[in-house]
Amino acid sequence: MTQPILEVKNLTVEFTVHGRTIRACDNVSLTINRGEIVGIIGESGSGKSTLVFGILNLIQAPGKITSGEVIYYPKDGNPVDLRKLTPQDFARYRWTYLTTVFQAAQNVLNPTLRVKEHFLETAWAHNPNMPEEEILAKARDLLSHVRLEERVLDCYPHQLSGGMKQRTIIALSLILDPDIIFLDEPTTALDVITQWYILEILRRIQKEYGLTMVFCTHDVSIIGSIVDRLGVMYAGQLVEFGPVLTMFKQPTHPYTAGLMSAIPSLRDDVTKRKAIPGHPPDLANLPDSCRFAPRCFACAKGICDGDRKKTEQLYPSHPGQYTRCYSWEKVFQP
Repeated sequence: MTQPILEVKNLTVEFTVHGRTIRACDNVSLTINRGEIVGIIGESGSGKSTLVFGILNLIQAPGKITSGEVIYYPKDGNPVDLRKLTPQDFARYRWTYLTTVFQAAQNVLNPTLRVKEHFLETAWAHNPNMPEEEILAKARDLLSHVRLEERVLDCYPHQLSGGMKQRTIIALSLILDPDIIFLDEPTTALDVITQWYILEILRRIQKEYGLTMVFCTHDVSIIGSIVDRLGVMYAGQLVEFGPVLTMFKQPTHPYTAGLMSAIPSLRDDVTKRKAIPGHPPDLANLPDSCRFAPRCFACAKGICDGDRKKTEQLYPSHPGQYTRCYSWEKVFQP
């Protein structure tokens, strides 16, 4: 039986820039179950990172969270609405229960500190009484799990390759035994071989530690190999969510279908791949129609009228799958 570990309800994040309000994350709701890997995909600027930063209460000015709930379900104890916590109380949950590997995490490491000092400072920030040798013993164990040698503890960041830095950050994020780890573009700026190496390590760590993972990326080609369920973001909205295999084989939103059609394949002619025409809308000047309507093949063919009001909710499509396209049955009929 699946148990929820995190429930996001109507989370909205807005940025005010030059007098214009941009809703980068618009009433996003989703439930993440304990022990699963959830993927969030979408183009740059779709709201993936904003969603994660909103969940972790890391939005900074000129941005602000204007509404929503983030309910965390610990293994023991009552559910906690993280949005109602003070910044000081939330800081106790961050890294201890919910942690993250940021985009371009290689740059997170302090160049003046050895790797072991990063582990010590992180652990002591949340547990000042934790013995140094206990922290370093755990650090050595975590580094071995990401296939790094003990000598890395005495290295400075500049002495490590990009892939080694990324694996170090992954190990560092696990030092406090979190329940959930958020990975924001964890394979960005890495070569293809290193990308797949990192993915294989993440899969193994997830199984060994029983972690829950949220994996955000714009690289659709890698997401199917690691996640259990998949969410698709477009122009600040969650437009489709469901089991990853169903999403790949039977997408029920035209944007998702477009993303899947654009994935290069070694099995067929690359010229058959189709790019999605147009570009995402200006979030400060959204169309009066469905946000995807200007780029949608169904609207272009007159199959759907792109009614904006009808896209303000998600509709059930296949089992466990939800779509914002209210015309999905007509658009994707056999």
